[in-house]
Amino acid sequence: MLSLITVAEAASYLGISKATLRNWDREGKLKARRHPLNGYRVYDLEDLRPLRSQFILFAEVGPLSEVRPKQQAATDVRSVKRAVAKLHAVLRDVDGNTSLLHRFDELTKLLFLKLTAEKSGEDPFSQRAGESVADYVVRVRTAYSTHALAAGALIPANFLTLNATDDAVRQCGIVLESLSFRDASFDVTGLAYEEVIRGTFDKSDHQQFFTPHQVVTFVVQLMKPFIKGTVGDPACGTAGFLAEILRSECQHDRLVGFEIDDRLGWVAGINLLLHGGHKFDIKVFGNGGTLGEGAKTYQGRLDAILTNPPFGSDLSDSQLLETFALGRGRTSRRRGILFLERCWELLKPGGVIAIIIDEGVLSQSTTEDVRTFLLARFEVLAVISLPDSTFMPYATVSSSILVLRKSEEPPSNSRVFYARAENVGRKPNGDDDVSYDATGGSKLRSDLPTVLHAWGTFLAGRPTAPTELVFEVDFSRTVSGSSGHRIDVRFQNPARQRSSQILDTHASLVPLSELCFERNEAVTPAEASVDPIILYTGLADIESRTGIARQVPTPAASLKSAVKRYEPGDVIFAKMRPNLRKVAHMSFEEGGFASSECAVLAVRRAPDGTPVIEPELLAALLRSDLVYGQIGHLVSGIGRPRLNVTDLRQVRLPAPGSDIQRRAKQEFDTMLRMVGELRAKVDALEAEANELQLRSVEVVAQRLLEDAANET
Repeated sequence: MLSLITVAEAASYLGISKATLRNWDREGKLKARRHPLNGYRVYDLEDLRPLRSQFILFAEVGPLSEVRPKQQAATDVRSVKRAVAKLHAVLRDVDGNTSLLHRFDELTKLLFLKLTAEKSGEDPFSQRAGESVADYVVRVRTAYSTHALAAGALIPANFLTLNATDDAVRQCGIVLESLSFRDASFDVTGLAYEEVIRGTFDKSDHQQFFTPHQVVTFVVQLMKPFIKGTVGDPACGTAGFLAEILRSECQHDRLVGFEIDDRLGWVAGINLLLHGGHKFDIKVFGNGGTLGEGAKTYQGRLDAILTNPPFGSDLSDSQLLETFALGRGRTSRRRGILFLERCWELLKPGGVIAIIIDEGVLSQSTTEDVRTFLLARFEVLAVISLPDSTFMPYATVSSSILVLRKSEEPPSNSRVFYARAENVGRKPNGDDDVSYDATGGSKLRSDLPTVLHAWGTFLAGRPTAPTELVFEVDFSRTVSGSSGHRIDVRFQNPARQRSSQILDTHASLVPLSELCFERNEAVTPAEASVDPIILYTGLADIESRTGIARQVPTPAASLKSAVKRYEPGDVIFAKMRPNLRKVAHMSFEEGGFASSECAVLAVRRAPDGTPVIEPELLAALLRSDLVYGQIGHLVSGIGRPRLNVTDLRQVRLPAPGSDIQRRAKQEFDTMLRMVGELRAKVDALEAEANELQLRSVEVVAQRLLEDAANET
């Protein structure tokens, strides 16, 4: 009977990559089968067992080899993840009847033993000639118990014994003997936790997301001027922030971490110990965790806080809610909101906090009371917006980093640092996002270094030149009751401020709805009676900012969702991610269909039949800062942010007389012709360069032939 497994499962079973499996399939070394129902590539487990036994990583337990495997340094994120994946694969395959949390415990114990022993110059996983498997396993178990007991109260009694089976200990030992973590410069146990929980824990139940190491490093560097005395993380998880403080050699007296999960509590303690920490406390609080009574013993004792609390879940304990000003009288409240209040209580006067928070707290009308609370008790130092993909693949969420200083008196902010990071050096699948230069050098594709440099300039008291990523805000002029005390990046963006000033001083501006109407003719091509091939313009067919769009002949049967019809002369406006400013005048001879994420705008006509505004000018205006400043703060949605068409209709634009429009269009057309000429020159130069490059090969070949003939 066939036992079919997927490509991913087969790769994990053999301890190799999926790419290697595909290569073997193409080369005929290990042919895949096709699933009888869906046709996907699969493997028969029985075909893999003989091959698996050939890999030393998964060799059957037997006499120990006298040949020691070559040791490799695991110093970067990828190599550590790969090692952790191998360890977890062994524990899963050998101790398959155990729970995931049991395997995580055993994996953490093995990593603890490896790193602790390496620090003292020993390696209990190394082979000894002639040693039996039974003796080897006993020696590893004894070594773990010895190091665990030496850690004292750091490791609770229920974690003092290595419980993996003999077979699993032996096979994990083979992996660990071949690796060295001595030079690893990041949170190894945190990475282990991330690797194990990936795709396993239900985020709605656990709310335990690993903070990406790029963000951890950035927040610590951001807070470096304020880190002193007693520094804490009230939702420490695996203690990533606190461990980074140790790695960065920030001056401090003591580190304090709070957790609600005893498993994460002991992992956090081990992590700090392995990073050379000596003066630290990890406290596990039941009955509400940090939001309960236990954490109040630390009230007013912390000089600085760095934290990423579980802001995506609610607290509904009525008794606990009544202990919070932001929870009183409510049936539930977001934990992240309550953490803000608890952190204020934990800080000393003048203490500073960096907290990652749901961006809705900074903007939504339902959280205005939270902003009122913050602005009365904290001086806002910085607001830094993170991209929606920061916590993927676990969650897609709009979040910001708030840097706040506890104030004994109502603060009067004159300068607040604002930044918007579009890239943090992390791909949506969790891998590092790396770019390479012409010499082969690599660096993370991240805006965080730019933001950090500007932050240093800001703290030094020097003016920050406003850019798309960084700007300053004077709260005394921009935060008011009429705005709902909004402090999010989109609302405080300088483009919105400039647009507001223009709207206040130009009463002649008219709403978009007076200039055009929406052509809302929705069709589902796969179902409607349309031509087999239609002209389609999707979001990818509209260039950002340039106004250039394409009509792509597309099979109607391939478009099974609704699209919108447009006619020649219409303007299409992409409501999805309007910050990309994908707006185009459809100057084609034929009409076509656009993505349903677009608004199709048809210009109104005067009684004499002339357009009230030239469509080309309308498209240009809708791509301008004047318009984006009016709509940027109105965009809503996580992962797929979009603008409501009602808000679009209310955008105000200049619509002067036809003579002024004619002159403006002539100037606009002249500039576009210049753009076209410059691009034509670029294309011609590129073509000339390509031709010269090809000719150079033939010239050199001919020269060598002639010289060789003459030499003969």
